[in-house]
Amino acid sequence: MNAPKYILAALALACSFTQVSSASKRPNILFCLADDASWKHFGAYDCDWIETPAFDRIAEQGLLFTRGYTPNAKCGPSRTSILTGRNSWQLEEVGNHWADYPSKFKTYHEALGENGYHVGYTGKGWSPGDPGEIDGKPRKLLDPTYNQAKTTPPSSEISNIDYTENFRRFLKDKNEDQPFCFWYGSNEPHRDYEYASGINYGDMNTGDIPQVPRFWPDNEKVRTDMLDYGFEIEYFDKHLGQILGLLEQANELENTIIVVTSDNGMPFPRIKGQEYEYSNHMPLAIM
Repeated sequence: MNAPKYILAALALACSFTQVSSASKRPNILFCLADDASWKHFGAYDCDWIETPAFDRIAEQGLLFTRGYTPNAKCGPSRTSILTGRNSWQLEEVGNHWADYPSKFKTYHEALGENGYHVGYTGKGWSPGDPGEIDGKPRKLLDPTYNQAKTTPPSSEISNIDYTENFRRFLKDKNEDQPFCFWYGSNEPHRDYEYASGINYGDMNTGDIPQVPRFWPDNEKVRTDMLDYGFEIEYFDKHLGQILGLLEQANELENTIIVVTSDNGMPFPRIKGQEYEYSNHMPLAIM
């Protein structure tokens, strides 16, 4: 089952409201994308060595998909599939990694922005590639960007972008009754990792991992690397939880479609960019 098509089905629900009376309240959309995370490493999928309470909440109170797949396990083409609802073989050159983006493929972000939605994003948007120009001006697939707020990250290789504070500023910028569409694009758990950050800062232990995939050697270095990856998933989930808290404070949670997924599998051998289960099988929960 193709994850982008399920995601677009939820987003189409919001688009269908763009023609209704102004007296009706159109739903908000919050799209949350981890960078390089396989489906097995979230609590809702029975992972017990990485803690993801926010994702698990979305899964429990919404829908947990067990067969969500990306058609192309690389950042650029996978994100294009999400933004357009198309398979990579339908996307011409932008179905490749680091490509030009044809002007004829509109994103749902652009469509909603043209229909009265307050749109924006924080972190990593569509990347890598060249979005091109429209009418001689650089094309903005997800803009405006909210990356101004910074924080002190828990390890040297985690982004210093304060995703939560940037979302708070985004909410502050919208008109009172205006619906919004926001993209929370975490830079985690993409490599590089600070070695042993999961142990040093995350109170993790290599013995917590019940099983190392059989296509890797099972040793302390590999297990430590897996913990560092897991530590960054927990950081992604921490900000997801804080963002949900901001929605609750603003009384917007019940009127917001929330999608949480990843672009491709974990950045390890025989996974990212390859055609294996860990590469293409994505976490996906919608509330």
